[in-house]
Amino acid sequence: MAEPTGDPDQVALWRRWREAAVSAGAEAEPDALTLAAYAEGRLAPQASDAVEDWLAFHPQAVADILAARQASDAAPAAPAAVIARAMALCAAGTAEIRSFPGPATRPGWRHAVAWGAMAASILVASLVGFEMGNSTYATLTGGSATSLSQELLDPPTGLFNADEDSNT
Repeated sequence: MAEPTGDPDQVALWRRWREAAVSAGAEAEPDALTLAAYAEGRLAPQASDAVEDWLAFHPQAVADILAARQASDAAPAAPAAVIARAMALCAAGTAEIRSFPGPATRPGWRHAVAWGAMAASILVASLVGFEMGNSTYATLTGGSATSLSQELLDPPTGLFNADEDSNT
């Protein structure tokens, strides 16, 4: 965008604004905890001014700050006793953080046996299903195994073989 021409006051204001925009663009974004503290109104005035300066050049973050303020106003605060106990645990350093145990690992041969058994059961189920379907088809068509293989290759004979003059 070009600088305005004409009034020297407007030109000076434009240049100051451009210089401020360039210098503010170089500032680092406040971390998430600082922004959360700002949204809750718990920042010192000097830190709050720095966040407000950053927000002036990043207006897309203002909607997030407003949403966080509305959410913190709607959420009930924990009782003071609970907060004091939690702070005492963290400050004392006695809090033990334990992770969940990882999944139990099987030895290599057990893993191979499990996968082999699953593959064998799938193979057996497939063969039994194919044989059941094959024998059902042979029973319905009334043929033998040799005629079955011939019918699989040739067009069907029993379904569409009716004479059109058989009604009379």
